Amino acid sequence: MTYQRRLLRATALAICLTSAPAWAQEVAPATTESDIIVTGVADRQLLLDAETETGSRLGLTVRETPAIVDILSQELMQERGLRTTVEALNATPGASSGELASSPGQLSMRGFTAGAISLLYDGVRQTNSALIIRNMDSWSFERIEVLKGPAGVLYGEGSLAGAVNLVPKKPRFSGDAFAATAGYGSFGTARAGADANLALSDAVAVRGVASINRTDGFVDDTDARFLAATLGVSFRPVERLSIELAADYLEDKYGTAYWGAPLVAASAARDPSGLVQSADGFVIDQATRRTNYNVTNADQGADAWWLRSRIDYELTDWLTLMNQLSYYDANRRFRNSEVYTYTAPNAAFPNGSLRRSTTWIDHDHQFFVERAVFAADFGIGGHRNRLSVGAEYSDSKFDSVRRFGNTTAVDLFDPQRGTLSLEDSAANFPGAGNRANFDSRTEIRSIFAENAFNLTPSFLLVGGIRYDDIRLDRVVADLNAGTVTPFTRTYKAVSWRAGAVYDLAPKAQLFAQYTRAVAPVGSLALISATNARFNLTKGKSVEGGLKASLWNDRVDLTLAAYWLKQDDIITRDPANTNLSVQGGSQSSRGIELSTSTAVTEQFRFDASLAVLNAKFDTLLEAGGVNRAGNTPPVVPERVASLFAIYRPAALPITLTAGARHMGHFYTDNANSIRVRAATIIDASIGYRLPFGEVTLRGRNLTDRLYANWFGGSARQLTLAAPRSVDLSFTARF
Repeated sequence: MTYQRRLLRATALAICLTSAPAWAQEVAPATTESDIIVTGVADRQLLLDAETETGSRLGLTVRETPAIVDILSQELMQERGLRTTVEALNATPGASSGELASSPGQLSMRGFTAGAISLLYDGVRQTNSALIIRNMDSWSFERIEVLKGPAGVLYGEGSLAGAVNLVPKKPRFSGDAFAATAGYGSFGTARAGADANLALSDAVAVRGVASINRTDGFVDDTDARFLAATLGVSFRPVERLSIELAADYLEDKYGTAYWGAPLVAASAARDPSGLVQSADGFVIDQATRRTNYNVTNADQGADAWWLRSRIDYELTDWLTLMNQLSYYDANRRFRNSEVYTYTAPNAAFPNGSLRRSTTWIDHDHQFFVERAVFAADFGIGGHRNRLSVGAEYSDSKFDSVRRFGNTTAVDLFDPQRGTLSLEDSAANFPGAGNRANFDSRTEIRSIFAENAFNLTPSFLLVGGIRYDDIRLDRVVADLNAGTVTPFTRTYKAVSWRAGAVYDLAPKAQLFAQYTRAVAPVGSLALISATNARFNLTKGKSVEGGLKASLWNDRVDLTLAAYWLKQDDIITRDPANTNLSVQGGSQSSRGIELSTSTAVTEQFRFDASLAVLNAKFDTLLEAGGVNRAGNTPPVVPERVASLFAIYRPAALPITLTAGARHMGHFYTDNANSIRVRAATIIDASIGYRLPFGEVTLRGRNLTDRLYANWFGGSARQLTLAAPRSVDLSFTARF
């Protein structure tokens, strides 16, 4: 589909949205101008009292929700120097995120990764989250909310471990405001952003947000650029009605994408590191830390349009109707050499060499989501009751060109990277399955309900249920084998939760909940005919904890303990290990602690700690190899952080320092490759001006060699950037 056609479709749909059915909630109270556009240090606020739709559609606050919801506001992201969604997710208590080139922003949380965590955009679940997620500029968002634990009752299949909600900036009625940011730093990294809010009248407000980023990359020839733009319009034609319309455009383009550093024999390494411990003694060579092995004509990128509408209508003093309509249209392309396998020295390559794969993948992806919800707040026998009932329909179309082959080997230290042949032929991509086209369509029809009942003023019962009817239609054309294989699969699933919140004191709550959720055995967009025959996996979780505001509201504290299990994952038949069957399971249990403490008006520190034990309970692999007791890949079992900010009363400066610890993790089910733990230290000094702030920030100050994810295979690691500095200026007008 051409850019022009997609633009015309996007424009046409935006016009149609203005005539969509009306719905909604009471107009939010007016905010101050500082709420509109924020720059610099966050004002002290009780995030536990913030209302969030990520954890419930009942209008509950974080304090009233029987689960952990972490909120990173725009203020917090600015004061910590979190420029991207990956950096923001890594600042979330108990979470870790990486920059895997195919899906930057993959998340590990509560012992699970990838398909077990849903991505939401303005509260709407994105079909096939692992395909859609990108490393976006945080400037675009008012806040990022992370719901921990199964979220299937809210967002359907694939939400076993939680959900991430990216909440974009929206128009405000409180007045005109403008902000801008610009920065430059190591590795040719540059960033610029603008944010303008115009309150045209008491009934109409407009907001435009844009950002552009570019970098040379710390690895040779890995330049990249990113563009994001949002235009939103809000209407309040009458007191009880509000209408929001928005369009978003996102683009990323990589020169030659970085797919990780390969493990090599210790005897071949010029500067072997202790980053990994492997069963075969292979290491990461620091001498190749900045070496690129991708082909020179690699091409990777994505561009996407989002069109969104939300219409809230307060039908009565106690009944609200809300409708959300979203449309997404994206193209993605991956033309790379992605997997590098070490080969011992020989006459042609006396230093050792790397065998390399080639990949040519295109995505043409569209989906449409319509959700309508009735929300009521009324009394039953003198007890407050909040109820929401709704329905959702989503239709996703995903077409993919998929080519896999091999290219020339390269020297480990002096790679002549060569080019990828762009001829689509069996000679370049030989073998069955290596030259195929996928055409997929996924339709999901859902109904759901939630209820929060105050048994007493201090005892709240919360429950919810969701039913999903899923239909998958797929056609796989194998061009090399000359076959066309169509198949259809339907799934029916029920997710539910039951929880309670008890007030020990007005600002101290105990909570507990039990949840059930489901997930497919793989991405619905890419699932094979063989795996499509399997049923949805089942998840369950028990969680309890404490939320409290202490010391005259100067301390916010959350504490949670949980157990989470997924059953019916694919394993091998114990009686015949050549057969794949359902019956495997994995689980995790852990404790999470998070606190934000304002020691004085000038000094605040935030701290978090997550300790967990994740394992495969039952898993047989090829040959009957038993993986029970092993830790799932890319699951650090210790994650901790500490951040402090100080603004001396007598000086116009801001000082910050932060440390983040990520425990060791494995890259494969066999736990044969162990990546060591790392502690990363950042710091900054800012000078406050009447209209903004200039900040000098150092990142990874100890120049720690560490990895945040695996690369093109389990035997490659995505290394994080070395020590860097950047200078930024953020202003408000």
